[in-house]
Amino acid sequence: QIRVATYNTSLALTKKGDLSSSLRTGDSPQARQVAEIIQLIEPDILVLNEFDYDAGSTALTRFHNNFLAVSQNGRPAQTYPYRYTAPSNTGIPSGFDLDNSGSVDSTPGDISYGNDSYGFGEFEGKYGMAVLSKYPLDTAAIRTFQLFKWADMPNNVIPPGYYSTEEQAVFRLSSKSHWDVPILVDGQRFHFLVSHPTPPVFDGTEDKNGRRNHDEIRLWSDYLSSTSSGYLTDDNGASGGLKGERFVIAGDQNADPNAGDSFQNAINQLLLNPLV
Repeated sequence: QIRVATYNTSLALTKKGDLSSSLRTGDSPQARQVAEIIQLIEPDILVLNEFDYDAGSTALTRFHNNFLAVSQNGRPAQTYPYRYTAPSNTGIPSGFDLDNSGSVDSTPGDISYGNDSYGFGEFEGKYGMAVLSKYPLDTAAIRTFQLFKWADMPNNVIPPGYYSTEEQAVFRLSSKSHWDVPILVDGQRFHFLVSHPTPPVFDGTEDKNGRRNHDEIRLWSDYLSSTSSGYLTDDNGASGGLKGERFVIAGDQNADPNAGDSFQNAINQLLLNPLV
């Protein structure tokens, strides 16, 4: 048996580099609390959501070495020798007025900049993701769908008339990214499918975030099916989805089957999927 977990750490700070700086010494109260909960649960594999991305993985390395691998309040230290993180669409400027405010904000640091980015974030990498594992990752086989265009999903629910033709030509579906991370457990492989769809709120009557959340969740539902995944192309140009292998879907889906503001009960695309 293995234990797999999702944890939204809310370790998304104010400025680029703040998280790695705050984790330098092991004194961050919030990071210590997050680490203690992980030590209490003792997952073998987990995905962290809202964990700011940096290109050198400095924040992730420091969080592991200075917090997880150090006992917090007597909890057993946890070691994850296999770790993965990659860029997020958050805070990457699109060059377009995606919130229809009348101007394009290309200066990081405020909400309007985040609204005009491919995924909301006041700076590049905010609200990122990370995978930690006690078992080896098949790194050569990892697939990411950060660049996949929303308009390339057949029968998508892009809000009618909201985005221009030029915006739709570049607009990315994933508000952070979608990763297929194969993990080897005692010679057997399963696919860790992780994502963090945008919350279906903070928009207007066009419901752009609710509709995007719906199709971000749909990506995994289609990915599981040999008949529905043919349109998908990953960031390396490989097409198609999962070929009948075992999987776990993890991450903060920002969706409830009965309550909240989801578009067309978005999470039921997974909960009612016979392959799940």
